[in-house]
Amino acid sequence: MTDIAITLADIDFLQEQLNFSEISPVDFENLVFHLLDEMGFSNLTWRKGGEGNSATDGGRDLEATFWTVLPAVSKEEKYWFEVKYRKGQLEKSQVQGTVLNAAGNNSKDNVVIVANKTISNPTLDWIKEFQNTHKTPSVSVWQGHDLELLLRKNPRTLARFLPSSLAFSGRCKVIESKFSNLMLLPAGGELDELWNKREEYYENSYLTLIAMLAEVAYGDVVARQWGLDIDEARLFAVAATGMLNVYPFILKCSALNREQAILINGLSYIIQCLLLRIGEELTAKVLFNPEEFAEPGMELPDKLRFNRYEPIFNTIFHDLSVRCSEIFCSKVSHIHKQKKSSYFNRFLQVPVKEDEDETLILNSLHGDCRIGIVAKDEYCPLGNLNETPEALSGLVERLKFARGVIISRSGELSENA
Repeated sequence: MTDIAITLADIDFLQEQLNFSEISPVDFENLVFHLLDEMGFSNLTWRKGGEGNSATDGGRDLEATFWTVLPAVSKEEKYWFEVKYRKGQLEKSQVQGTVLNAAGNNSKDNVVIVANKTISNPTLDWIKEFQNTHKTPSVSVWQGHDLELLLRKNPRTLARFLPSSLAFSGRCKVIESKFSNLMLLPAGGELDELWNKREEYYENSYLTLIAMLAEVAYGDVVARQWGLDIDEARLFAVAATGMLNVYPFILKCSALNREQAILINGLSYIIQCLLLRIGEELTAKVLFNPEEFAEPGMELPDKLRFNRYEPIFNTIFHDLSVRCSEIFCSKVSHIHKQKKSSYFNRFLQVPVKEDEDETLILNSLHGDCRIGIVAKDEYCPLGNLNETPEALSGLVERLKFARGVIISRSGELSENA
């Protein structure tokens, strides 16, 4: 996985004119700031202090620099932006005041007036006359329609401040970009829309993967059962896509200081759904060597393969072990050390420190397996959480058992419903 830039086609936009009245004057100022950053301007600074200053004017000054690279010469030019938010047409006196003020500052190469509305023809004529008699600074005007064209060429800013201007296909591209570049998952209304319109992006396994990871992290996989709803071919493609990208995802999370557990928990859910629906043989292959289902020539050493699927496999077996043994089980039980000793800590002036996550797992040869898939004189595989198989055959065997647990326990729930 690499960082991706959004490339939006006409079909990704709603064709109506952008409605800048949807955003406040302060948000409009921030929109201009982020637009300049996306366009490549640097050294962006506010000239009038903190955010919200000069609110009565509906605008504040921005300074920035921009490198122009030409075949014969390269140079850095200085810009002064005056942001003007109006409910109606921008007044001529405001434009004249801005231009004349800038003309007295010789340190600026360019002055740009940015308005959400239009500027009258007499005002534009006055600017032309001024420019005929003044070589510097160069004066430009971005009216509402000019700003619209710039925003459509710089869709990240557009999606952030005016998301209603994007069609569903455009919003999907923004979701993919935010995840790939920032490891940000959709939530709330975005996740609702991805579920409701899931058939509209059937072939996009990467976007489906993002939606399923988000549902596990922020949503409700009981109410919206992605792993059971989408067909087997799509689920298989999503699982393979997820496993192929484990290392890139983890590296990106580390670079951005994001929580990796969200990825591991989401992938473990996807793999369990795949296991339930298509069996242990193909599921083991997806875990062990997803490159088999990708472009030819891709290969990973065995050690890297193991390190890739180990945390996902362990999460599956840990979760199954805890949940399966919650209903009384004489085979496997879990004792959290801190919970066992913390009561008497209240009587110590210097409490004994315990490792919060340390857990004792008791696995017995005796007793009966409640769901009848472990013999009385055998250990339950769910109690062997530190024995991740390194060979494909071992994966198949352990996953076969896990599938039996899922089917038996979910079957019990179905009978009791």
